[in-house]
Amino acid sequence: MFAHSKSALMALFATLIFSSMGFAQVEDFTSKLKSPDAATRKGAAYSLGRMGPTARSAVPELITALKDTDQTVRRSVAIALGNMGPAARAAIPALTEAFKTSDVRVKRASAFALSTMGPLARQSASALAEAVADKDTGLRVSVAAALAAIGASAKETVPTLQAMLKDEDLIVRQTAVQGLGKLGANAGPAIIDMSALLSDTDSTLRAQTATALGMLGLASRSAIGGLTKALDDKEEMVRQAAIASLGKLGSSSRSAVPAIAKALKEENPEMRYAAAYALAEIGRDARAAVSALTDALNDPDQEVVRECIYALGEIGPDAKAALPELAKFFKHPSADIRKDAIDAVSVMGPAAAGLSTALGEILSNDKNDHIRLAAAYALNEIGAGARPAVITIVEALKSDTYIGVREECAHALGSIGFAGPTVLNALKEATRSDDLGVSQAAKIAFDSLPKPDND
Repeated sequence: MFAHSKSALMALFATLIFSSMGFAQVEDFTSKLKSPDAATRKGAAYSLGRMGPTARSAVPELITALKDTDQTVRRSVAIALGNMGPAARAAIPALTEAFKTSDVRVKRASAFALSTMGPLARQSASALAEAVADKDTGLRVSVAAALAAIGASAKETVPTLQAMLKDEDLIVRQTAVQGLGKLGANAGPAIIDMSALLSDTDSTLRAQTATALGMLGLASRSAIGGLTKALDDKEEMVRQAAIASLGKLGSSSRSAVPAIAKALKEENPEMRYAAAYALAEIGRDARAAVSALTDALNDPDQEVVRECIYALGEIGPDAKAALPELAKFFKHPSADIRKDAIDAVSVMGPAAAGLSTALGEILSNDKNDHIRLAAAYALNEIGAGARPAVITIVEALKSDTYIGVREECAHALGSIGFAGPTVLNALKEATRSDDLGVSQAAKIAFDSLPKPDND
């Protein structure tokens, strides 16, 4: 114990020494910002910048140094403040003022620093916007990055970023479209110009544009046509980005369903998974993909299969044609896939009545508590059509080892509505269960069923 305490004390002592050394270094470099030698001042700013937020106590002196007579010092100071990020937020007004200088290198450094402040630099948006057409490409890139970092807190940046979508420099266009994506629905006015970039000669920009459009949410519904067309792009990353964004638009993307469904046959399993995921997000309006999703249940990739099962469940009763294929997974070696299939069937409700007996077998024989519970829930959702499984449900109500299953079986018997003596006796007995959930569910079910006149 003593050795352990000694070790801890030594570690604490070392930490205090290094902290003290660090503080001393900050003080030393800060004092050198006032050196009569420009190279020394520049080096001091550089060193403080390398220390990052740790050197935040130097921010006031760095702010003063932004007015240094030497432009290389001012540039180094701006970069140092940028390396401190939000810890240097007090410098935002000074950085905004420094951005107005005629020296392009200082302007670039100031824009960089403002970009690291994120939404805190909202007040700088108008000053940054003035450089949208500057002849220096590096500056335009820095400005686009800063405006993008400001993000959704400043929708007034939309016109500037929108103008930058037409910049001759690829990096400027890329940065602008990503910035508009961060603005979300606020970037709605830029939809047309953003959509135009889906045809840009650069595939990375096309993919970034597709992704950004998805980030705008329903505001980008007018881009669905362009995103659908992008599903035929020769580059996989563009197709995948377009699929993901169409999925995010949910039911609004119903017109793209046939095109998305084609991607279920892509060579790359990630693409097939993305397609199934998007169809699940579209939900009931993806009914046109039921046949393709059913075929994809034979996919060699297990994760693709699981997502296809989920998508069919999200489509709901309109996917009833897939029920026979879904039932094949009831005995799958993977418990996760068995449960996925049962969950999908339960969503289809009465349309899945034909699988009642199979669900009853699961309720009787599956060793997994959660899968038996899922089967009981599915039978409950099927309702009156699950009458063929009544005896099995009664037995599970009486003897299943998992309380949750017994409770769900009571609900299922009430939902089925068959008031035979066996059912009524089992429910009446279950009302005396020591488990409150089971007894209450049994009472509700028992009270809901018609009784014989002599009962």
